[in-house]
Amino acid sequence: MNDLTRRRILTVTLAPVAALTTWAAVRLAGVHLDVSTGPGTVGPANVVAAALVGGLGAWCVVRLLERHTRRPGFWWPLVGSTVLGVSLIGPSYLADGVDALALGGLHIVTAMVLIWGLETTLPAYRDGACGCMPGSRA
Repeated sequence: MNDLTRRRILTVTLAPVAALTTWAAVRLAGVHLDVSTGPGTVGPANVVAAALVGGLGAWCVVRLLERHTRRPGFWWPLVGSTVLGVSLIGPSYLADGVDALALGGLHIVTAMVLIWGLETTLPAYRDGACGCMPGSRA
């Protein structure tokens, strides 16, 4: 296993840890995280599972960008922040008031860890990406 893979595993592992820490802080502040679907309350298992699935999905997207674009370090933050924006739609209609803000905060914390952590593993520019020969102009 190379250093790049270790750093990506660490990032995908830290995302659920950061989300769970944020969840605990929100619960200590007295917010119940009630939602209108499923069991009704977001628990620690939900937080860890969602952050882990998001992290693994982010890793897959990073690999695709790394293999198919010339500037993966440029595109990843744009793609990641767009996905964050779309993910914030869920808390805005599944919860009300403080619960929605807290759930949005969980999304933002998880995304910050993933976007920044995975971005540090990407080169700013790759010669020969897109299946092109190095130096070609495709």
